[in-house]
Amino acid sequence: MNSNPNRKIKYIMITNRILKEEGIGGVNIRRVAKEAGCTSAVLYKHFENREHLIMLASVKFLEPYILEFQKQIRRTDISSIQMDLILWRLFISEAFMNKPYYELMFFGPEREKLEECVYEYYQLFPEYARRFDGLGASIIFNSNISNRELIRLRRAANEGLITLENAEILSRLSSAVFQGMFMQYPYTEMKENPASLKLATEDCFHLIFELFRKFVKPGTVLDIDS
Repeated sequence: MNSNPNRKIKYIMITNRILKEEGIGGVNIRRVAKEAGCTSAVLYKHFENREHLIMLASVKFLEPYILEFQKQIRRTDISSIQMDLILWRLFISEAFMNKPYYELMFFGPEREKLEECVYEYYQLFPEYARRFDGLGASIIFNSNISNRELIRLRRAANEGLITLENAEILSRLSSAVFQGMFMQYPYTEMKENPASLKLATEDCFHLIFELFRKFVKPGTVLDIDS
């Protein structure tokens, strides 16, 4: 499929703006084409369908998490367990704040295409892709939350902070807790009420934190505020 990267970026940015302003329901191929000054046929040269366009535009909502992820995994002053908890807190905050798009990417009917969409997105923005090391790429380009978590916890197991068996259990449980809490809180209420958003994110993180407390080896430092 022939595709001009600069034009494709323009279409993605237009779609992302519509998502921010109106939500997923505001996006259709004809509208994006009109705002971009082209025809719908031109857009179909760049995207398979509306869902492909929306998924790519939704990846931009991952950027704050990804940028902070890249920063945190380079730290040497904290353990991998502390790092994992910091990343969980950030992921929870971003996911709850942008619930429709995280739900689409990680739990929607097109979720199996997330990996290739993230890869495609960073092909369009290579300056960001160059910041990924092997560990970062193996996590960010993985659409399965439990698998992403297991990769991080295996690192902690190598450091002797958790057994591999417990790492496998914790990755499944923490991901299940996240999904359950994520689906429990209504987006409209969180969007209109910052206090409700704060309560939801703190509730979810607290439960995951307590899971870590039960599964890591005794004496492991969990504090992430210092």
